[in-house]
Amino acid sequence: MSRASCSFLLAAVAVLVLAAPLQAAGQRERAGGAGGQSCGDCHASTNPRYPFLGAKARYEVSGHKLLGNSAYANGEGCQVCHTNEGFIASLEKGNPDPKEFVADPSQPGCFTCHEPHETGDFRLRTVSPVTLANGKVFDVGDGNLCARCHHATAVAAQAVTPMPASKVAPFWGSHHGPQADIVAGTNAFEFAGKTYGSSAHKDVINDGCVSCHMSLPTGRAGLSLEIGGHSCEVAGKVHGMDTLNLAACVSCHRDIRQAPGKAVFNIIAQEDYDLNGRKEPVQVEVQGLLDRFVNKDGTGLLQKTNPPFYAKDGTFLWTRSEVVRPAVEVAAFYNYRMIMDDGSLGIHNTKYVIQILYDTIQALDPSFDVSRRPQ
Repeated sequence: MSRASCSFLLAAVAVLVLAAPLQAAGQRERAGGAGGQSCGDCHASTNPRYPFLGAKARYEVSGHKLLGNSAYANGEGCQVCHTNEGFIASLEKGNPDPKEFVADPSQPGCFTCHEPHETGDFRLRTVSPVTLANGKVFDVGDGNLCARCHHATAVAAQAVTPMPASKVAPFWGSHHGPQADIVAGTNAFEFAGKTYGSSAHKDVINDGCVSCHMSLPTGRAGLSLEIGGHSCEVAGKVHGMDTLNLAACVSCHRDIRQAPGKAVFNIIAQEDYDLNGRKEPVQVEVQGLLDRFVNKDGTGLLQKTNPPFYAKDGTFLWTRSEVVRPAVEVAAFYNYRMIMDDGSLGIHNTKYVIQILYDTIQALDPSFDVSRRPQ
């Protein structure tokens, strides 16, 4: 056989080998694909059943894509929330050995929460209730998936104790994502002799986090890719202006709007909680209370401790000092960081947040007027 004939024969065999799986895939698609679905349900050019490309566009500007630090938070248990691979492995095998790490980690993404190729649709990997660090059970439907990572990693009642100043870092305590605890009204450091309540959000919103943070904005172009959907953000930039997504809120709060000139809701607080002489939107009142801990003037309660937690400009002060901080200061730092890291400025659970802030301020400053503390 000539060299040309051999080359032609090899090429023909290669075509047949490559065509076989493609033909089989086509047959599967026509038959319904995995789980009875077709590739077109996600990948169709127009009107897909699952608008994968639109969801991905919002994901690209999300904290899940841009934050999370999977490149180094890929071991010692951190990988469960900071990497796609660690999260999926935790669902299949439970929490990893602290010595394990992900060799080639990636950011949490589409397939972290969904499993389309295994099931043929975009169902969530799990919506089971989540037991928080302090033993409380968090159960808000689809929002349970979010709570698997967005919960405090410490138990406040155990973590708060006198300790050397060098042991306290910005990531100490509830650790960056305590939203589930705040929504549930639990696991801040609660002071003896005080009673604590909660807002109704955890009881009246069927799918919790998902219902509010992933609701798509209405109107042309959906306002911005930075808001709603898989961006998971309630606030974002629209034509350079800070804008709130009210799409989910109006179902309960019919008169809700964005406060003029501010990226906060126009829900006016029941009291002048920050004692500045006027009733303002809830988030402004909560910010006023937080400013009593750390502010731009350098006069905050956590800026006046010895050694101070924060510098006059508001940046955290790392220290090697072995001076033992009293429990009351440690508790104040824990609560301040928890409410700051929650990020909602009280919207997730107004009553609980203001009660905690009032009691914490009073613990550091006994002269603070607590007569307006919500009951």
